[in-house]
Amino acid sequence: MQNTEITASSRLTMRTFMLQWAPSLVTAGLLWAATAAGRIPIPGTPVPITLQTLVVMMAAMVLSRRQAVVAVVMYVAMGACGLPVFAGGMSTLALVGASAGFIFGFVPAVAVTATLVAAVQRVSARWGGVHDGAGNATSANNGHHAMNGTADDGGMGVAAGRSADGTIAQAGRVTARWALRFVAYWAAAVIGCIVLHYACGLLVQSAVTGVPLRLIASASAGFLPGDLCKAALAATVATTFRR
Repeated sequence: MQNTEITASSRLTMRTFMLQWAPSLVTAGLLWAATAAGRIPIPGTPVPITLQTLVVMMAAMVLSRRQAVVAVVMYVAMGACGLPVFAGGMSTLALVGASAGFIFGFVPAVAVTATLVAAVQRVSARWGGVHDGAGNATSANNGHHAMNGTADDGGMGVAAGRSADGTIAQAGRVTARWALRFVAYWAAAVIGCIVLHYACGLLVQSAVTGVPLRLIASASAGFLPGDLCKAALAATVATTFRR
């Protein structure tokens, strides 16, 4: 009996680990892999372009806020412990260098983005519930009118027309809802993983290098087109697959 209880407890612990912590570990590993996949240097700034921002955006949109934040904290802690997880195979020294603000900035960036994504989901769920109710009411009314048409004048054509109109209207609502969710997710990524992240990175870089913030911001503008595209990709995945 005791062995059975221990086995059940072990299974529960393993299941909890897989559901709560494994996604964070995988994401931290992906952040490491994103730096190993290559980097593109930007003239005028020591910070290169990598796929890390895309991984952070995806984590904020797919994982819970706690899982996303834990993943980024794990990644930073790995570098602090001496593992070569940062761009260029750097570790601890990167946390006191020109790119330190971008590395530490991943934490507030993913937290803010995940918070905004959760808010979008709550609003979307409420809005979807309201429209589902309206759709059901419309369907009921159409059915009522169709019955009257059949009884009075054999209005099968009228019922079919209303059914087609209802289908088109429903498709329009689904498309509009998808588009609005996409824009909201994209805006969340832009606010958290671009605006806030850039602010953290550029301010620290200016303080460390002594270069005026205006010049650093001008040189770092090369990041923007790619990051906007990454935000669009992450928003597309989240809008399509997250409910």
